[in-house]
Amino acid sequence: MQTLFASLLAVVTMAINAQSWKTTLPDMLFGMIGIFIVIGVIILVTYGLNKAFSKKKKDDKDEK
Repeated sequence: MQTLFASLLAVVTMAINAQSWKTTLPDMLFGMIGIFIVIGVIILVTYGLNKAFSKKKKDDKDEK
């Protein structure tokens, strides 16, 4: 329990290096943009494959 408290205290008291944060922020931004682009491509490919290979459903009235 003491080690948990000590590690939490160390995290809270740790200073944030503003210069390091400013230099790594663009890298994080490019990574986030890349993730959104990949997700968008996956969504578009899934939508396209669904449109291309889905069977046309008949109305319920025609089947009865």
